Amino acid sequence: MMKVIMPSMRLTRILVTIKMKYLDFFEFQSTKIPYFFHSYNNFGITPRCIEIPIIKYYLSKFSHDNVLEIGNVTKHYYADFKKFNKKDTVDKYESAYDVINVDIKDFKTDKKYDFIYSISTFEHMDSDGGHNPDYIPMKNEKFSSYAFTHINKVLNDLLVDGGKFILTFPIGQDNCEIDNSLYKKEHTKFQAKNMKIYFIKKINDLSWKQVNLSVDQLAKEKPKIPHETYLCVMELTK
Repeated sequence: MMKVIMPSMRLTRILVTIKMKYLDFFEFQSTKIPYFFHSYNNFGITPRCIEIPIIKYYLSKFSHDNVLEIGNVTKHYYADFKKFNKKDTVDKYESAYDVINVDIKDFKTDKKYDFIYSISTFEHMDSDGGHNPDYIPMKNEKFSSYAFTHINKVLNDLLVDGGKFILTFPIGQDNCEIDNSLYKKEHTKFQAKNMKIYFIKKINDLSWKQVNLSVDQLAKEKPKIPHETYLCVMELTK
């Protein structure tokens, strides 16, 4: 009987890297953007490969003199995110240099920001698939998820008039409270002058594609990981 030899992790990475050379770009808002690859938490198959370049896209498109990041993500990719005039980072748990360890709902400051961004962080503010022992279901609130409650707080309390708030979150994970808020269109209660919502679908392990879906259409589909993976990108202007 022929012995089956499984490829080593190193060989697998080499093969994936070679293959990715043929899939250099994805399209977002009709713009070709290079995928992002990094040894930290993103070997080309996680949403980070599109989330990082999408945030960079917005940073290149809009002014950002005073920036806030919610969730300590881009400090891990310092070489790509180091040209800020002023930037604060808030993360409830992750201790690192120049990171303010506080829950965003409790974060208070006298200043306001003209650009705020958050990468796959707000979905963890609810039950988090049973991983949040402090989670208590919301009742009789304006929003049905802490995620949407805190998004609205950021808009009201931390963003200047005319400022931009860009956030991403996955759709269809076990922690579905943020999905339900989206499907119920609770974002229409946000105190935002302008709001755009985009959905990007994972086509296979190596490629993503922006899809022309409405919130209503996605609500009917109600995708669940791992069968279908979607990333939501919210662009909010105060």
